[in-house]
Amino acid sequence: MAVAMLVDNPHGTQEIYDRIRDHLGIEEKPAGGIFHAAGPGPDGGWRVIEIWESEDDAKRFLKERLVPAFQAVGAGGPPPTPQFWPIYNYMG
Repeated sequence: MAVAMLVDNPHGTQEIYDRIRDHLGIEEKPAGGIFHAAGPGPDGGWRVIEIWESEDDAKRFLKERLVPAFQAVGAGGPPPTPQFWPIYNYMG
């Protein structure tokens, strides 16, 4: 079942986001990834919203790729804990 994932990073910035993306070298969707959007959060910081084929796919990406990228670019520790919820419908 597809799931949405929200990561709100109150200390995130576009600069940190760009450094992480550069480090990841993502040019295609990662395995299980369906949709990705990122931008400033409504109260500051940085927000990422993604849709994944499964929560397992998202958690695998977080553990194997994103957490190490945060550490490699000196982003101040691991990413904030994501929120997950099942997707009933989405328009792509």
